[in-house]
Amino acid sequence: MPRKQIWSGAVLAAVAASSLTGCSLKASDGTPQSFAQLSSLSAQDAIQAATRAVTAHPSAKVHTVLTAPTGSETSDVVATFDEHPTLQGMLVMGSGGGAADPSAQTTPPIPIRYADNVMYMEMGQNPQLAAQMGGKAWLKMDLQAMAQDPNTAAVGSDVLENTSPSKGLILLAAAKDLHQVGAEQHGGVQTMHYAGALTGADATDPNLVGRGLTQEDSDVVADALAQGQVTKLGYDVWLRADGLPVAMTFTEVTPAGTLTGEIDYSDWGAPVAVPPVPDNQSADYMAMVKQAEAAQSSAEPSGAPSSSDGGSDSATPSSPGTPSSPGTPSSPATPSTPSTPSTPTPTGSSTGVPSTPTPTGSKSPGSSGSSTSSTSSTSSTSSTSSSGTATSTASSSAS
Repeated sequence: MPRKQIWSGAVLAAVAASSLTGCSLKASDGTPQSFAQLSSLSAQDAIQAATRAVTAHPSAKVHTVLTAPTGSETSDVVATFDEHPTLQGMLVMGSGGGAADPSAQTTPPIPIRYADNVMYMEMGQNPQLAAQMGGKAWLKMDLQAMAQDPNTAAVGSDVLENTSPSKGLILLAAAKDLHQVGAEQHGGVQTMHYAGALTGADATDPNLVGRGLTQEDSDVVADALAQGQVTKLGYDVWLRADGLPVAMTFTEVTPAGTLTGEIDYSDWGAPVAVPPVPDNQSADYMAMVKQAEAAQSSAEPSGAPSSSDGGSDSATPSSPGTPSSPGTPSSPATPSTPSTPSTPTPTGSSTGVPSTPTPTGSKSPGSSGSSTSSTSSTSSTSSTSSSGTATSTASSSAS
């Protein structure tokens, strides 16, 4: 299966429904014109209308909280969700079970920027990364270049996917039990609440496309369910009168544990300006990975098992990782790469975003508790659980 595109499906989910049942939408963009009009739509039509509304107003301020049993991530960003996504804001990584866990620790806020397929994270103040970054302030991750390496193909994309509502809307549209819960006040806004859930069997449902989704949407569903490894994936969304999301939540259940997400949207249509980071102020992550791999390779005695052969932990930092969703694929550990905690992701594409160094995130392949490994490009998995990933990542990043 081809690697999922960042925020893929923003327009595709709406293509199949060119007309709506039960109510005629008059706006040129096919979105509701009043709360009464939204309320009269079927749940399926309302979700399709929400997809069109996001397409017509593809930017917002987004507050996201992702919580796994052993780690958490909170981000506050302003982002665009169109074919040229951009993002700017702050990211905080945490250990433990989130805000409800009295033992939880968090990192200082990390400035992040994304534009033109490149993610930047201001990591230069981290004493453990400063030397590897040569005194530069920003860590640069070219996601397009990293997609060519199976060890880094999924790194960084989780922040983007968790920010955009597009994937959640696709998954809701695919849910057989999608239904209207009812009118509710959410954050002081009158909304209509919709809910639906998918199971592992839906990953291979041949009828998804026949139910109005595109083939690419069907691929998104399969990847979100980790090719059947996710036991249950439930989504809720609250739409305001014009069809735009006010909030979205999800619960992902796997044999390894449960990941939850709470996402709030505001200021739809807000301008997004991402200041460029000069090359002389950024250190290239892929170059750091290659340098670390080469150093490890030259240091290993002849005949000794390499980290990729399941040998002992490398003394150098492991590949990026952050609490990836329990039991869902996380980016494979890159031997001796600069460590960076990965973020929890709800959609089977758990990927890393650098935070703090020293074996954090995905452990080296030989370490105990290493994560379930799969890139979003292949959706292949290993036999170990990703719950160990979240533990090592969050605890290191918050220390």
